[in-house]
Amino acid sequence: MKKNIDLATIKSFIATNALTENVMLMLHPSNFSKLMTAGKSKVKSLCVSGINIIEDNNGEVNEGEIDVLEVKFN
Repeated sequence: MKKNIDLATIKSFIATNALTENVMLMLHPSNFSKLMTAGKSKVKSLCVSGINIIEDNNGEVNEGEIDVLEVKFN
């Protein structure tokens, strides 16, 4: 059974893992698409609790998973 990823799941993931603005989350394209169907316009990224969420365009994230990417600042 595939895990449904919605805004509540993402907020819980962020809180559970004590994530801050120095990371980004990447979702499988189908999970990202389902998340965006609640919105009225097509977007390429979403920001939840100060953390950007993007779609995986390289086939790195499995469906139902959330990948954490570290963001490095100069």
